[in-house]
Amino acid sequence: MSFLAWIDFDQADRDRTRRIMDLFGQEDTRDELGLGSVRDALADLMFPGTSTIQTRLRYMLFVPWTYRMAGAHKGTATARRELARALEIRLIEALVRGGETQNVIGSAARDKLKRLPSDVYWAGLLTLGVRRFQGSRNACLEAAPGEAAALWAAGLPHAPEDFLSSSDSTATFSLRTEEAGFLRDRLAQEAPRSLFTLLSRHATAADCDMIWQHPARAEWPEHIKRIVGHAERFSRLMHGASLLYNLMLSEKAAHMQGADGSSWHERIETYSTMLDTWATETPRDLFDDWDLHDLWLLAHGTIHDVKAHSRRFIETWRDTVRETRGQVQSDPSARALVRDRETRLKGAKSRFRNDGALMRWSGASGTAPLNFRWKPVVANHVRDLVDAG
Repeated sequence: MSFLAWIDFDQADRDRTRRIMDLFGQEDTRDELGLGSVRDALADLMFPGTSTIQTRLRYMLFVPWTYRMAGAHKGTATARRELARALEIRLIEALVRGGETQNVIGSAARDKLKRLPSDVYWAGLLTLGVRRFQGSRNACLEAAPGEAAALWAAGLPHAPEDFLSSSDSTATFSLRTEEAGFLRDRLAQEAPRSLFTLLSRHATAADCDMIWQHPARAEWPEHIKRIVGHAERFSRLMHGASLLYNLMLSEKAAHMQGADGSSWHERIETYSTMLDTWATETPRDLFDDWDLHDLWLLAHGTIHDVKAHSRRFIETWRDTVRETRGQVQSDPSARALVRDRETRLKGAKSRFRNDGALMRWSGASGTAPLNFRWKPVVANHVRDLVDAG
């Protein structure tokens, strides 16, 4: 029997563990080849304070407001925690009544919600300096009511007068001008050289699927273009490895099931076509002058530890892609590299070794190119700021 248990590390450790668990809950983003440390390092460098499960930027204010309200309660710490949860549940109803039909955390679960907005945004609030208290949510509510104001950044805008004041209150994701100004100030103070901060000052919000497709990219400072260049290369390069991984597993499953494996044969055709498209659409000289040592130095400056074996895998995969000119699906060394990587990471649970694990496989793992939280998360945040003026 296997189970998950919480280890009482510090809040940052718990936040990182949460993010890892969130990724495993999203079928198409599973990190089967151990690319998460580089992915998250680049995402944090470009978009600090964000995570894959954030939805809209005003939650960066909703959470402090609800905790201020709960913290002002003069009862016990337990009573304040119960009030904080009740307010976060009430916020769901208020947003729905306010006309918000998308991006409302808990809109389906309502009072049964387990992952509250405060849980989703707690780490980001500290990164952006909105939260000055460095402990957990429960510890925050143990502060005496008179100390609650010191837990949050100076200048935190006051909540609207009717915010969650009654059971029929309404709320929206639209930022007021002073709220947008406060969040821009927090970004400028805590992450002055980040792309998120730069985009927060733009008068328009670009509609592009990948951040390197942004129409203003050529105008960005060199240090930002350098990071975005790494992100584009890493996403394009490792997308091929992920597609090959899915193709190889589909081939193995089809072989195991024989005549009964028609659905797997369809997947083989799909992944083979996707790999051909990837090879055709990836510029052949994109990786020629790519300085991976510079990428490792950048990642080292974040909280994400890129292990030596991960660096070797990425470097070797880059060399293989260059040598085969992208024709990896028929290359024995490329296939061996992907198989060995997954086997190293999963051991006895490797789908290449464990037939039971293969048969439990959904048929798709990490098939979408890495977008480093740009869409929809950061794109939504930027649009919220732009709409506020």
